[in-house]
Amino acid sequence: MRRTLVSGSALFLLLALGCPPAADAQTRDDTLVYALQSDVDTWDPPNSVLREAIILGYHVFDHLAVRDLKTRRVVPNLALSWKALNDTTWEVKLRQGVKFHDGSPFTARDVKATFERVLDPTKKMTARGNHAKIKSVEIVDDHTVKFHTDGPYPIFVERLTALVMASEKVIKDKGHEWMQEHPIGTGPYKLVKWDRKHEHLLVRNDEYWGPKAPYKYVRIRIIPEQATQIAELISGGVDVIKAVPPDQIDVINKSGQARTASSPILRTAFLQLDQAARSGPNPFTDRRVRQAANLATDMDGIIKHVLNGLGDRVATAVNPMAFGFDAGLKPYKQDLAAAKKLLAEAGYPNGVDIVYNQGPPTVEPGLLQTDEAIVADLTKAGFRVKQNYVGDNTVFVARIKDSKAGPMFSFSWGYYSVFDADAILYDIFKCKETYAYYCNPAMDDLIIQGRSTLDQKKRAEVYAKAQKLAFDDAAYLFKWGLRGVWGISNRVDYQAPPDEVDRMFLVTPRKK
Repeated sequence: MRRTLVSGSALFLLLALGCPPAADAQTRDDTLVYALQSDVDTWDPPNSVLREAIILGYHVFDHLAVRDLKTRRVVPNLALSWKALNDTTWEVKLRQGVKFHDGSPFTARDVKATFERVLDPTKKMTARGNHAKIKSVEIVDDHTVKFHTDGPYPIFVERLTALVMASEKVIKDKGHEWMQEHPIGTGPYKLVKWDRKHEHLLVRNDEYWGPKAPYKYVRIRIIPEQATQIAELISGGVDVIKAVPPDQIDVINKSGQARTASSPILRTAFLQLDQAARSGPNPFTDRRVRQAANLATDMDGIIKHVLNGLGDRVATAVNPMAFGFDAGLKPYKQDLAAAKKLLAEAGYPNGVDIVYNQGPPTVEPGLLQTDEAIVADLTKAGFRVKQNYVGDNTVFVARIKDSKAGPMFSFSWGYYSVFDADAILYDIFKCKETYAYYCNPAMDDLIIQGRSTLDQKKRAEVYAKAQKLAFDDAAYLFKWGLRGVWGISNRVDYQAPPDEVDRMFLVTPRKK
């Protein structure tokens, strides 16, 4: 049986207007339809790593700061200004006149409650590590807060873009579990209905403090099959889709009903190798086996022939768009003879058996096709790969968190849309972090150094060392920085976002 949730505040709003919270209140002209391949695991964005949760969170909540998509600079949002008072104290001035969907005002108390909830170790929030440098939040007055940090915090301002503001009243009165399914934010839309694994219905917040969203309703359909998404786009059932496979770009562009748009995005793709043995003993605890995997694969050829150029080869997992990226570090080149030699030295002269856990292509264009090419290359070097496909992304991510995804699995990281090397090194390379299957104390030392100085030159030097260490240690099987591909209906205008956060409140009707 489907489980359908209706937001209490949105339900009250619709009933007060004499309207049922159902799709029959909508028309095609006032409704924008957006498709995702996988549903969210929660409507509490800081408690999820899923890109889908981050995207939906932007519609219902607000952040203290946001990114200007043209300049990529951080600009004010719920925070009007910020300044460093000293190396460990930041003062933030808040916007006045903002209300949550339940009518309560947004104040400094909400900021303090939001951060304290995320930093509470008993809550085990996914976003806790992102904000671990914050020691405390001090209320100065209703619209001023001071953040006290554990030493210098070089990406404090960047991190203001990575946490949605929740209501102190909701946190205290409703509680953590209630918030997983009932988002009460200050954003441009309100959640009306969540029909799990099928769709979400959002209604415009007409009391929003910012620009009014062009469409009254946003319908978010969960369509796992990419072929169905594309068919719906061309037939007019959907307005925007993401992660279009490279071999379907011409199909969309020649349809006369839709078009594609592409942009480099802040996401790096790689295969995690269980060097830390989180899933138990496995061949990838030996560096020679990890090096052999990197030497076995022709990533340049895959980018050219399978992705049609929609990828930027990288030597490690740091994205070219992130601060600290070392362009001087050259990637592995395919060398099958060297790969076989390393496997033999590691004790596998006749090859080695490996299980490869594969997730669905929810954020990575062409994932299924590139996976096949990578497996074919690994086979040539002596890796006997057993593929295990997991089609539900929430299940796949849960396995990763539970240390059940090794010894090798497909992975990509979107940095929480924070354009800094710290946003991947800390989460994916630091020992015992939730999504890290790699552990090296020397790497940990570099990561801590990089987030403990305000000197950007020193930080860049530290991150260059970290990337060299990751390369030499063949920490993971490195692939490429992604180029996102969107399918867009000809009835709307929309620009591909470089931070990979779709914002349906920026979609406008196309002028005829």
